[in-house]
Amino acid sequence: MMRRTVFALATGVIAGLGISGVAAQMTVEDDEGRTEVIYEIGMFHPAPGAQLTYDFCAVCHSEMIIVQQGQTREGWDDILVWMVEDMGMAELHEEDRDLILDYLGTYYSPDRPHYPPS
Repeated sequence: MMRRTVFALATGVIAGLGISGVAAQMTVEDDEGRTEVIYEIGMFHPAPGAQLTYDFCAVCHSEMIIVQQGQTREGWDDILVWMVEDMGMAELHEEDRDLILDYLGTYYSPDRPHYPPS
């Protein structure tokens, strides 16, 4: 089970203080103990890898294109290869690529446990 820890004030409290432009952040942890601070992940499932996936993918297209897919980790890897070789996407660092593939293969696998987004 994933644990979530909120580090920022709720939006209503921030607005009540007259502070603008402050994004709430949350630290998420998965069952393997990996953690990630997330700020804006659109409709992605909040888990380690979500922020990195959002940052790399939502630059070019909506995250809806991603969350509606159902791919194995290998299928996601093939998509990343295609995006680099044919679509002009920059190569990812191996560590980033592995985290993105782990995230997508876990939360947007063929059984699509987090689609439709809640």
